[in-house]
Amino acid sequence: MAFALRILLLSGVLSLGALSEVSAAGAAADTSGLPHLHVTVFAPPSYSVWLPTVIQKKGFDVKHGFKLDVSPKPGQVAYSEFASGADKVCYCAAPAAVARFVEHGSDITLLWNIFDLRYEIATANPAIQSPKDLEGKTFSADTGTGGWAITALLLKQSGVDLSKVQIHSAWGGSQIAELAVGRVDAAMLGPVEVAQLQTQTPRKFHTFSIFDNATWQKYAATPHPGIPSIAMGVWRDWLSVPANRDLIERLYAANLDAAAFAREHPEESADLIGEAAHLDRDALLYGLTRYADVIDVRPIGEYRQAIRVLTQSLLPEAKLLDRPLTDAELAAYVSDFGTARLAGPTARSH
Repeated sequence: MAFALRILLLSGVLSLGALSEVSAAGAAADTSGLPHLHVTVFAPPSYSVWLPTVIQKKGFDVKHGFKLDVSPKPGQVAYSEFASGADKVCYCAAPAAVARFVEHGSDITLLWNIFDLRYEIATANPAIQSPKDLEGKTFSADTGTGGWAITALLLKQSGVDLSKVQIHSAWGGSQIAELAVGRVDAAMLGPVEVAQLQTQTPRKFHTFSIFDNATWQKYAATPHPGIPSIAMGVWRDWLSVPANRDLIERLYAANLDAAAFAREHPEESADLIGEAAHLDRDALLYGLTRYADVIDVRPIGEYRQAIRVLTQSLLPEAKLLDRPLTDAELAAYVSDFGTARLAGPTARSH
């Protein structure tokens, strides 16, 4: 039985016959004594705000005996404060990006994955149906990120000669705008951008994935098919405090609940998330249904080899890290969280 329900039973709030009838009002009445956990997320429309919103609105935090407080911040602010240690808890830690902070001495560790990496090629050009078709075309991509290092690898493995592609560096909304007015032939977009594009301009663009599991497995030799995109990160001194460790384990359990709910109830989830995500319902529902498998909450240790490839090979070669992380740095960066006390069913099985 869940910790929160045991507490409610002992306090007399619930009877055994009423366990399935916990009302929102009852849950709210019992939160005053619960510990609070404060986490930072990227400001919307980043999807790092999606699951925390579900946790709060469905009461999964209260179910697991805590209250979740969420602070959305612009990406540069969130990462500046996290890198310096002014903010110890980041629900928006991209393993490739945060590795730069570790490289420069930030004692940060990753705990669990939240979203897998997914990029698609979007285009209105019927002649572009595969990665190889990008040769001789203009292509928009956010080239200053770890995501681009992986994308470039996958494109090359697909036979694309990048010297024959005119690459224009852009990000997010500007990519959509350039694609919409025809300034580029194609763009590398993430799930949020694809959802916005396809719901705002239906049937004008087609998309296809550049991720090939066989190619990635051959290169990285990882036991897990995914590539981590957004993870839960904390400073190790913060995590060493027993009360904080307890809270973070409760958040992990609430994360599993929220991820399962989002996949099983995408329409209700779209209604819950909409205002916080600053996305219209159609775009959210598109993202939650088409990219349901991208939500992948599981211990970060299952991605250890993928992060090793990123931080000791791909990112340094792409000049996105000054040097490869050492084995000791990698061991501290990719924690063993969840492998013992929290071992059990994950958000989805492969």
